[in-house]
Amino acid sequence: MKLDHDCARDVLLLLEQTPFKGDQDVSFMDIINHSNILKYYQQESVLYAYAELVDGGFIDGRQVQQIPIDYAFVRITYKGHEFLDNIRNDSTWKKTKKTVSSKIGTASLSILSSVAAKVIEHQLGL
Repeated sequence: MKLDHDCARDVLLLLEQTPFKGDQDVSFMDIINHSNILKYYQQESVLYAYAELVDGGFIDGRQVQQIPIDYAFVRITYKGHEFLDNIRNDSTWKKTKKTVSSKIGTASLSILSSVAAKVIEHQLGL
């Protein structure tokens, strides 16, 4: 399955709104079911983006239930916050995607974050 970068970004933006409960797990399915993210993406895409964000070290979480599938969410990691801070602004995100797609087509979330940081630096005149 292909990772939808827009979906991954939206998952992080959604999780950022979730109150921190310390070491207590929160059901990811509860989070998405109480949001409007499923109006924009198929559930499979959202769950896949979540799993990949966990694997990539952007989120602390784990799969807790096989059928029906559910994941535990603990927190966004520092790496996840760095990525989110770089791509939070819609115009920066659009410029980042345009830059990457015009040069190489697609890239990892880490590369997207680096490109977004350069876009921000350029906007700041650095």
